[in-house]
Amino acid sequence: MKSILLVDDSSLFYSFMRDVLKKDNVEIVWAKNGKEALEKFKKNTPNLVIVDIILSDMNGVELIRKLKEINKEAKVIVITGLDKDYVAEDAFEAGAEDYIVKNIPIKEFRDKIIHYLQD
Repeated sequence: MKSILLVDDSSLFYSFMRDVLKKDNVEIVWAKNGKEALEKFKKNTPNLVIVDIILSDMNGVELIRKLKEINKEAKVIVITGLDKDYVAEDAFEAGAEDYIVKNIPIKEFRDKIIHYLQD
């Protein structure tokens, strides 16, 4: 079974992810902040990490850098409500594979996630 580590403080977004991927046999491990994400990343070795840019204890770019220090091959996607070029540039420089704005159509969102899980 493929697994995703979702790092986002929103329980609504976690529920959304579960609903969108429920037919795809994907385990979603949820972390509400960067510290929790690092602990769960070390324990679970997920196939994909989805990181919100705005977290309570660190920003998503900082978390991506820390995840890449632990495993430089980690696949990380940024998901955010901020549609700003400079945020995307920072995320890519830190090692993100993709940058998704939260208002993306559901089918396109699911297709992107499945694509990264299959790579």
